[in-house]
Amino acid sequence: MSSSRQENSNGKLSILKIVFIYVLITVLWIVLTDNILFIFFKDAEIITRIQTIKGCFFVVVMAWMLYLLMQINNFKRNQIEEMLRDSESRYRKIIKLSPEPITIHSDGILIYANDAALKVVGAARIEEVVGKPIFDFLHPDYHEMETERIQSIIPAEERSESIEQKIIRLDGEIIDVETSCICFDKYLGKPVIQNVMRDITERKRTEEMIRKSEKLSVVGQLAAGVAHEIRNPLTSLKGFLQLLNSKNLGYENYFEIMQAEIERINFIVNEFMIVSNPQVVRTLEEKRLECILQNIVLLLSAQANLINVQMITEYDSGIPLIKCDENQLKQVFINILKNALEAMNNGGIVRIQVKNIQPNQILIRFIDQGIGIPEDQLPKLGEPFHSTKETGTGLGLMVTNKIIEGHKGSMSIKSKVNQGTTVDIILPVEF
Repeated sequence: MSSSRQENSNGKLSILKIVFIYVLITVLWIVLTDNILFIFFKDAEIITRIQTIKGCFFVVVMAWMLYLLMQINNFKRNQIEEMLRDSESRYRKIIKLSPEPITIHSDGILIYANDAALKVVGAARIEEVVGKPIFDFLHPDYHEMETERIQSIIPAEERSESIEQKIIRLDGEIIDVETSCICFDKYLGKPVIQNVMRDITERKRTEEMIRKSEKLSVVGQLAAGVAHEIRNPLTSLKGFLQLLNSKNLGYENYFEIMQAEIERINFIVNEFMIVSNPQVVRTLEEKRLECILQNIVLLLSAQANLINVQMITEYDSGIPLIKCDENQLKQVFINILKNALEAMNNGGIVRIQVKNIQPNQILIRFIDQGIGIPEDQLPKLGEPFHSTKETGTGLGLMVTNKIIEGHKGSMSIKSKVNQGTTVDIILPVEF
């Protein structure tokens, strides 16, 4: 757009120059030649004939001069146009190949996106994004903020400050970006806004990991102190309670309730102790996952029968022996299966699948038909003191994570409310 304005300006100046030169030469020619004629010739007829010849000569000369001037003007204009086209082509190439994602929109409709921007939104071709509203790619939580930002920069034509937003890729994935924009020109009479983005999803994940790590470190230090302070009086309470119970004082029901509560306190203290110590795998032995899982299923079968839950195991053939700390893996499987059972008060099926997914990796999958977990709660799972259960401490899943990490494995959780939860654990055969 700016190049066309410059072309129009140059064109007007060139025409004015030609008109000025034409007028100047015409005036000079008429004045000078007429004076010379009147000096040298007195016969009016001769003067008239010479003036006719002079006029024809003037027309021919001026036509030739105008032709030359037009050619020179067109040559210069073509040079300027070529330079502008080259400049525009280089600018477009710089924008297209820029490592920074850049989009251009007018009146809320995308009219351009460079290669980096297409990659960010998950598009293979520019046709997949051009012509669509920018709000199709912006998370609804940021629509109002973006509208206000656009309205503020259009009259000012100044660059906006960078802000963090969430955009929705074509595949539905939501990612974090940092964006800034500027209103810099006109397109079909409307303001054009250039938006520069930067994908900060990995940075946000790293920050979240650091935050969780710091939180775990603090929790570990607190857990060690609290656990040691509680254990000694807890041991005394447990011993005296057993002594009183043996006296047959007639309060057996109360003693049983007290004993159960002390065992619960002891269980929480044990989890605190695990949190406070780095999770180092101490005893590495080759074990069969089928046997470990079968023992856990047998252990929890009574609890499952009480709530009408059936646990079904499915094993691929040829599952190799796995090097592991058996007791720690048992704790992992117990924590996951207990969570599944507690989410299935109305009964159902829990499927336990063991599969070979790679030559040196095994997938253990737990699928329940429980109440599920809300989507906004999934990222918080495993954080200390965050639990979806009323009486939960949030430590069980955190301990589970630490044990799996100690075995160089990984865990992922998928869930839908009122449909169930799937927990996938991937463990290496050796590490």
